[in-house]
Amino acid sequence: MRIHLAVKSSGLAIAGLLALTACGGAPASPTTGGSEPSSSSSVAASPSASASPSAASSEGAGTSSGSYKTAAWALPISEAGDKLGTIKGESFSVDVYQVATDVASKDSMFVDKDTKENLLKKGDPVVYMNYVVTNTSSAEIPLSHSLITPNAKYTDWKYLGGMPSDSSSDGYKKHGLTDSGVKLKEKDPFVLKPGESFNIAENFAYTAGKETEIKVTMTPQGADGDLDHDKKETAESTVTLK
Repeated sequence: MRIHLAVKSSGLAIAGLLALTACGGAPASPTTGGSEPSSSSSVAASPSASASPSAASSEGAGTSSGSYKTAAWALPISEAGDKLGTIKGESFSVDVYQVATDVASKDSMFVDKDTKENLLKKGDPVVYMNYVVTNTSSAEIPLSHSLITPNAKYTDWKYLGGMPSDSSSDGYKKHGLTDSGVKLKEKDPFVLKPGESFNIAENFAYTAGKETEIKVTMTPQGADGDLDHDKKETAESTVTLK
């Protein structure tokens, strides 16, 4: 997840890109269930938490239960956890699973701009979500390494941008998940044939019972190797965490 689009850049560049501004008041911790007043804003504290494919991307991550037809290039699909719902797009669907809860292995890169408090401290609870994506159309969908871009956000989240997550790869491996979705040595385009599926996971700050808006963007890869933004699709739905 992820959240999970992999982005790598210099420390200065990512600090600028990840500065987040909200709308008015004093914040509360996202893991306590309190509301964050609207004038709060958050900024990147460290470039080290950029999302990137983890060690869980190696063969053996996850377990296919047989309910899905896994694409040849994709890692095994896990159906572990509670299925919270299905997001339906024009040419794809996403089954949403809440797999496990854990604690952050270190402080996140996001701090409140005004209070300087980290929005996800070491030891704070995080939740691991798994998204199983299926091609529901009659045409093949060529994908890049980004596959899909999930963006989960509590409906009362007052900060602009996504929620903080634990950037360590160990949690994905521990819970049998993958944050890359692709087998090692496979090359793009990753062609998702009609009826085929793959899975990709993310984690973020956890509060039980929270209504969570999940938006998924799929941008196919064009014949020239670049993303075909004219064919970009976005689907979204709201689920409630257990």
